[in-house]
Amino acid sequence: MQLRKNLNLYLSGIVVFTLTILLLSTAFALDESLGNRIAKIFWFYKVIIVAGIACIPLAWMRPFRFSITDLLVLLYAGYTLCNDYFAGTIAPTRTSLFILIIVTYFIFRRLTTFAPLGFTHAALLLTGAIEAIWGLAQLYGFTPSQHSRFELTGSFFNPGPYSGFLVAILPLALYYTLTACRIARILSGVILVLLLLVLPATLSRGAWLAAIAGCGIVLGYYFHLYNRLKFLFQKHRLASFIATICIFLLVTGTLIGIYQLKKESADGRRLIWKVSSTLVASHPATGVGFGHFAGAYGEAQAAYFSATERPAGEELVADAPETAFNEFVQITTETGIIGLLLFLTIIFWAFKTARHPDNKVAAGVTGSLAAFLVFACFSYPFSVLPLLILFTLLLAQCTPIQRGSRWLSGIFYLFLLLPVYFLATGQQEREQAYKRWKSEQIYFNMQIFERTVDNYKKLYPLLKDQPAFLFEYGQCLSRTGQPEASNLILEEAARLSADPMIRNIMGKNYQTMKQYPQAESAFLKASHMVPNRLYPLYLLAKMYHESGQTDKAIATARLLLEKAPKVPSSAAEEMKRDMQKLIIDTQ
Repeated sequence: MQLRKNLNLYLSGIVVFTLTILLLSTAFALDESLGNRIAKIFWFYKVIIVAGIACIPLAWMRPFRFSITDLLVLLYAGYTLCNDYFAGTIAPTRTSLFILIIVTYFIFRRLTTFAPLGFTHAALLLTGAIEAIWGLAQLYGFTPSQHSRFELTGSFFNPGPYSGFLVAILPLALYYTLTACRIARILSGVILVLLLLVLPATLSRGAWLAAIAGCGIVLGYYFHLYNRLKFLFQKHRLASFIATICIFLLVTGTLIGIYQLKKESADGRRLIWKVSSTLVASHPATGVGFGHFAGAYGEAQAAYFSATERPAGEELVADAPETAFNEFVQITTETGIIGLLLFLTIIFWAFKTARHPDNKVAAGVTGSLAAFLVFACFSYPFSVLPLLILFTLLLAQCTPIQRGSRWLSGIFYLFLLLPVYFLATGQQEREQAYKRWKSEQIYFNMQIFERTVDNYKKLYPLLKDQPAFLFEYGQCLSRTGQPEASNLILEEAARLSADPMIRNIMGKNYQTMKQYPQAESAFLKASHMVPNRLYPLYLLAKMYHESGQTDKAIATARLLLEKAPKVPSSAAEEMKRDMQKLIIDTQ
């Protein structure tokens, strides 16, 4: 009887381990014909079908009771989707992935309650070990980086998301190193060392702070630091007070040092949060719409810099971000205060239920979840699919196992197959569309626009929610003598992107059609969106000169000459020489 019980346990564990690895392997998906991010999305579409089907018999065999956290997740998902539907701001790809991520959360809920958590943690630690070894191989030149500007990216496109993936696993590795049996402790210790070797090399300050927070929770639990510190404070009040001041000064100094390490980057993020606050003020309850942060941000930053003269330091660090570099700010901006409160309630309830007496690995799970959330305060993990999958796994593990109704579990997971069927299956056409776009970009970069524009027109129905594609398509139309059609496409791109180049091309189209007031408006908006860029002012001065507005042309040319480019280049110097010539010729 005991042998049969153990055999069933290990067979269940193998199934859970395999399905968890399958979903986490999304991080490893690479395909040059699709690009790093898109390859991971289409791999995820494939594996979630397998995991979703597998969960139906698992739910029937060993049903679990739905928790308050589960209901809150469904409430948050329902609110976000309804908000987008009634506001008319649905972004198909982002919305589809959001729905499938909710499904993934419930798949992990099924897996984490079907077998002991050690099996899902083994899969998670193995994934972290593979990523750490991958990064070390890149540092020593054995494997190529996924980005031309960075040596260390792991399987990701950028060291930022890579560091976030590793740091969320670090506290769990530390927990098992301290508490597991001998063999598991050794293996966890090896993984811990690998993670600690790679993390500093990523130069991610957010990841370092996240590592301190997550590991601090684990160490606090293991050494009972709260009780010990409370005892010391009561017994040695003066010494404890002095020690607290010293620790405070040390932490402050460390934070200042981290800030100075990449001061311009930190100032840039502070500006993003500042401008985002104006969006929250104008859309406080329901936000600007899920997936529409970038487009709304571009408009808000243009309004911010056009309203009054801003400090030169802010103009210098301004850019066209795709995300808020703080998930709490982005959630508030996109879904409003209602969305933020719902999300915070999920997090609060997850931490609360994780402290259940039956959850024997609570410290490791909460440490990893805390590390992830701290990292989310400085980066964009919810915009990176493998990190979203990791977050759902950590969140699902916070709820303890409780047996429930077999019929309810079975019907619910059968119902979950519907979004998987409609959203994840039949993606071959879209995948081929992305591959054709990738191949067409070769001709686009060679400026063979006559050939490219017809092919982009065929791809438009499948890729019309991708701002980079819309920008390229709009530019093709512009360069093939179709300025009016180009502006219609670029208007769609502007709703999804903060890139001022979209407005520049629109301005040139208006200029071609002799619609000079509209051209002026487009160039001015582009200039205000990212005021440290010279090109919008260059185009504006040229347009004024062409339309006979000599005084404005000279004033704009002089303004450009006074500006220092953010990044000195030969193109900036050439624009300044042209402006000097324009002033001489018109005076």
